[in-house]
Amino acid sequence: MKTDAPTSAGDLDTATLLSLAGSLAEGAVIEAVRARGYEVTRAHGYVFQRLLTGDQTITALAADLRITQQGASKHVAELERLGLVSRRVAPDDRRSRIVGLTDAGREVIDAARRARTEFEARVRAIVGDDLLAATRRALAMVLDEGGTSAHIADRSVPLDE
Repeated sequence: MKTDAPTSAGDLDTATLLSLAGSLAEGAVIEAVRARGYEVTRAHGYVFQRLLTGDQTITALAADLRITQQGASKHVAELERLGLVSRRVAPDDRRSRIVGLTDAGREVIDAARRARTEFEARVRAIVGDDLLAATRRALAMVLDEGGTSAHIADRSVPLDE
């Protein structure tokens, strides 16, 4: 029986290639951060990105990440248990809690940045400077067209849960 199923990466459609490459990059970064002793998940990275803009309420985190307050609370509780964020009472509303990064949380962000730099160096070694630069330009164009760039600037890329 003849099949049109792909037999190598070069046979895949662009959407699948992008998805698999993104998963590969994401997995490499998370694995490297975990190897440094931090038990983080993909979703935690989205929370970290928002907190890089400053301390936030759970309500604001949920709205920016386009998840429920319950979902945001769950992620914050996990990060707090790991010592990566802290919560304090909001001065203007004692019912509300403000979430901020701890020093350990900032260390995780630094570890992830180093891991992304290391991943990019591995990709550069495989494809070379010119092809990497062209790939980065092409991917940026795709993200621009898809409306993601507006979320990149304010670190509000929605979390898919």
